[in-house]
Amino acid sequence: MLEQKTRTKSHRRAAAAVAAFLAAGAALASKPPVELIQASAEIPEEELLDVAVQVLATGVSRNLPVHPADEGIFPEVRRSEARFIPVHLMDTLQATGQWGAVRVVPVGMDTVDVVLSGRIVSSDGMKLVVNMRAVDAAGRVWFEKTYKESANARIYGLDTETPRLRQDPFQDFYRRVANDLVAGRQKLDGDELRELRRIAEIRFAAELVPAAYDSYLETDRRGLTVVSRLPSDDDPMMVRIAEIRERDYMFVDALTEHYTTFEAQMGVPYDNWRRFSYEELKAKKEIKRTARKRKILGAVAILGGILMEPDDSTEASVREAAIIAGSMAIQSGMAKGQEAEMHVEALRELGASFDAEVAPLLVDVEGQTLRLTGSVETQFVEWRQLLHEIFYTETGLPVDPDTGTPGG
Repeated sequence: MLEQKTRTKSHRRAAAAVAAFLAAGAALASKPPVELIQASAEIPEEELLDVAVQVLATGVSRNLPVHPADEGIFPEVRRSEARFIPVHLMDTLQATGQWGAVRVVPVGMDTVDVVLSGRIVSSDGMKLVVNMRAVDAAGRVWFEKTYKESANARIYGLDTETPRLRQDPFQDFYRRVANDLVAGRQKLDGDELRELRRIAEIRFAAELVPAAYDSYLETDRRGLTVVSRLPSDDDPMMVRIAEIRERDYMFVDALTEHYTTFEAQMGVPYDNWRRFSYEELKAKKEIKRTARKRKILGAVAILGGILMEPDDSTEASVREAAIIAGSMAIQSGMAKGQEAEMHVEALRELGASFDAEVAPLLVDVEGQTLRLTGSVETQFVEWRQLLHEIFYTETGLPVDPDTGTPGG
C-alpha cells in the first residue's frame, strides 16, 4: 500500500513537471517579436551618422578538416553567411530611418562615423550566436556583446497549422542589434554627433595626406580621438579630398551592391539549407535520445536476463529471450546512431555544394572590371592605393617613399 502511494506521488510530480515544461514551451512559442525602434522625427542632416557594416569573421579556419570536430560547422556556408548577415543587418538599419548611408564593406574600412563589426560564433539553422561590436569614429565603443537567437520555426513553415511567415527566421537578432545601435547614439548629444562626422572626414583626409592632416586630430585623456583644429573653409586640398571621398563612396556603393546581389542569389539555397538543417538537427536530437534510451533498456534487459536464475525450462526460455531482446535493442540503438551520422554527412554534402551555388560576381568600377570573391579585402586595399594615385595625379604632390602616400 505504501509502495502504491509512493508511486502515485511520483507520477503526480512527474505530471506537474511535464505540465510546467509544456507551459514554458507554449510561453516561449508565443513570445512576441522584438519591436524595431523607428525614428519618430526627422533627424537633422548634420547629426545623421553613416554606418559601415563590415563583413563578419566566419569563426572557423579555412583549413578546417573535412570532418570537423564540432558538428554542424560548414566552412562553405559560414563564408556565405559572413556576407549574408551584414546585408540583412543593413536592410534592417535602413528600415529604421535612424541613419544616413548604411553600407556593407570589407574589413579595413573604418573612416566612417560608425563601424559595426562581428564574428559568427554558431549558426546551424536552429540557433544563431554572433558577437557584435559597434565603435564610432572617435574610438568610443557603443556596445560589444554576444547575441543568441533561436530560429522561429514558423518562418520555415514547419508548423502546418499556421502559414509560413515571409521573413528571416532570426529577424529578432537583427532588430536587437539595430535597437542597441540606436541606444548607443542616444547617449550622445547633438554636438557630439556633429563632432563624429568631422572626425570621420578628417581621418579620411589624414589617411590620404598624413603629413598635412595628422596634426588635426589628437587623443584625449579618455583615449578618444578629438579634433584639435579644423581646416579653413577655403582649403583647396580639402576640396579635392572631398571629391576623392565621393569617388570612394561610389566604389563602396558598388561593393554594397555586390553584396546585396550576392545575398539575393543565395537567398533561396540558404533558406533551404537552414530549413533542412533545422529539421535534420531536430531529427538528430530525437534519434540520439531514442538511441540512448534503447541502449539503456537493452542493457537492463540483458543484465536482468543474466542475473535471472531459472528453476525450470520455461524460466530458462524467458532468460534467453530477455538477453536476445536486450541485444536487439542495443543494435537498434547503434543503428539509430549511424542514422544520425548520415544526417550530419547529408548536411556536410549540402554545405559543400552551397558555395558553388553562390558564385562570385564581376563588377565594373571606374572603368575597371574587378572580380569580387573571398579576396574582396585585397581588392579594397588595391582600390585605396588607387585613390592615393588619383589624388597624387590631381594635386601634383610628391609621394612619401615610406608610406606611398602624398606628402606635404
